[in-house]
Parts: sequence; C-alpha cells; structure tokens
Amino acid sequence: MSWKYLPESRHVMAVIVTYGARAELLIRVLDALRGVGITRAVVVDNGASWPVCVELTACYGDFVDVVAMGRNTGSAPGYAAGLQRALDLGAEYLFLLDDDNLPQPHAVEALLRAHDELRESTPHDRLAVLAYRPEHQPDVAAGVPLWRINPRPSSFLGFHVLDIPYKLWRRTPWGRPIPPAQLPPLVEMHMAPYSGLLLHRDAAAAIGLPREDFVLYGDDTEWSNRIVRCGGRIVLVTAARVTDLESSWNLRQINGNSLNVLLYGENDYRVYYSTRNGAYFFSQFQVRNKIWFELNATVYQSALYLMARLKHRGTRFALLVRAIHDGRSGALGVSEEFPL
Repeated sequence: MSWKYLPESRHVMAVIVTYGARAELLIRVLDALRGVGITRAVVVDNGASWPVCVELTACYGDFVDVVAMGRNTGSAPGYAAGLQRALDLGAEYLFLLDDDNLPQPHAVEALLRAHDELRESTPHDRLAVLAYRPEHQPDVAAGVPLWRINPRPSSFLGFHVLDIPYKLWRRTPWGRPIPPAQLPPLVEMHMAPYSGLLLHRDAAAAIGLPREDFVLYGDDTEWSNRIVRCGGRIVLVTAARVTDLESSWNLRQINGNSLNVLLYGENDYRVYYSTRNGAYFFSQFQVRNKIWFELNATVYQSALYLMARLKHRGTRFALLVRAIHDGRSGALGVSEEFPL
C-alpha cells in the first residue's frame, strides 16, 4: 500500500483534552502529530496543574491553540469546547485524541484514505472513521465474529442474556476464538470513543457537540452514536494504529469481566459517572424491545449483587445501584456527592 496519499490541502486539526500533571504524555503526542499531516492541534486545558499555554506556546508556537477551561470540567465540556474551537478556526477534518494517545506514523493517512473510499457510499456528513487501539478493541484481534463486536439491541450496559452461551463457549478449549492471520481492514461500529475518531466538519455540525450534562465517561459513546442513529456509519480502520501510553482503568482484559470493573474500579467518581451515563444511554437510545431490556437489566444487576455479596463489596454495590437509578431517571450533570 502506498502511503503517499495525504494532500497538503487537507486541513486536519487535532482536538486533545488534558488535565492534571500529564505534560510528558501530551508532549509525546504533540511531537508525533507534527509529522503525520496535522495542520494544527487544539489543546483543551481542563484543569492541568502546569502552565499549559505558556509551555506549549514556547515549544510549538502557532501549531498549538490552547483553550483554558479554568478547572477540570469533565471530558464532555472539554471536548465540546475543543471541537467548537477547531470549527471556529476552520478545520476541515477533526481528529480527536486523549492526551495519552500516540498516533502511529501513517494513522491519519490511513483514516483519510478510508474516509474517502467510504464516502462514495455514505454521505460525508454521516460518516466517521476510527483508529485501531488494540487494548480497546481486543475482540477484533482475538477473532471474535464481527457481528458480536457491538452490543445487541436492548442490551443493558452492553450485557444481553443471549450472549451468555457464547461467552461461556469461548472460554472452553473448543470454543476459543482463533486470531485471524490478518485483521479485517474495516469493522462497522455502533459507537466509538473520542480517541482516534476522525470526521469531517459537516458531520460534527450535523450531530452537534457532546452533551455537557454527561460530565465524563460515556459522553463519547452518546455523541458518536448519534451518527448511527441518524443513518450514518462509524467504521474502525485497523490500518490506522493509535498506541495508548497509559492503560485505562476499565479494561475488561485487566479486570477479568465488566462486573469486576464496576466492583473494583479505582475511584468512586469514575465508577459512578461511567455507570450512570451508561444506564442513561442504553435506556434512552438502545431499547428496541422493552421486555428484553428489562430482562437484561434484571439479570445483570442480580449478577452484580451476588458477586458483591461474595466479595464483600456492599458499599460499592450501593453506589452502583444509585448510579443506575440516576441514569435511568435522567438525573445527569455534576453530582454533589462526586465532584470532579
């Protein structure tokens, strides 16, 4: 495959949100972006503990535009502000990253190539392409059937009782997936993280900005899923690689399963917001059959209760019950009990 594809006329702008003391990670990402066809990077200072604007301006000049939020407002307000700033600056394409997402040399080029090919059948204002992050799409490399990559309709927090037989089968010597010799080049997705997502400015205009009342966690899921809900497509491009410099707290392969993620995940506020927003998203936008949805919710919460009892995680279980109730009842926004 020839990688001489990225026209200089493409105005691809990166949008990155940073916080805390993560200067070293962010600088590695920005250094990588200067060599892969990015015109400019909008960096949202979401309550960082170091002088972001001063240091980045000294290092990168006009290549970086800093949006200062003044405090940690959460990922949803941060990305909303960054996206709006990039649009105001005239970005043609938006490439979203976390401050620890290191794009490999040909990642942007591969995404643009795929976007151009896909827009022959899908309007560009209903299309997004996603870079491949092995830690976050492990089933693709494991050889899981592609139709199982996305949650079934009427799932609850991604769980569906009809998936139980396969989940048990794949853990046996006979049912263990066989990794493919080559990754599938394109994989249809129903939702996506911010990290590694590329879309045209017209697509961003069509779906609007992330919902700030999500605060953090799940805001990218709801925002990206709008593309699919309006008849568009999100396509994972496995030739476009992004490396995570830090592992996420909620990876299933580290914690064993989603129940352990919720019962043992670090920091109550992370677990609360991710669970609350997930409950809201699945109850509002993924219910095709109400009976199936309620069955899935009941089975999942029952399993969560039993595991919490066995592992003496009653306090965390009470938090999860509160989060699920708040999500299903639409009580979003910043929680007084879990400030950022």
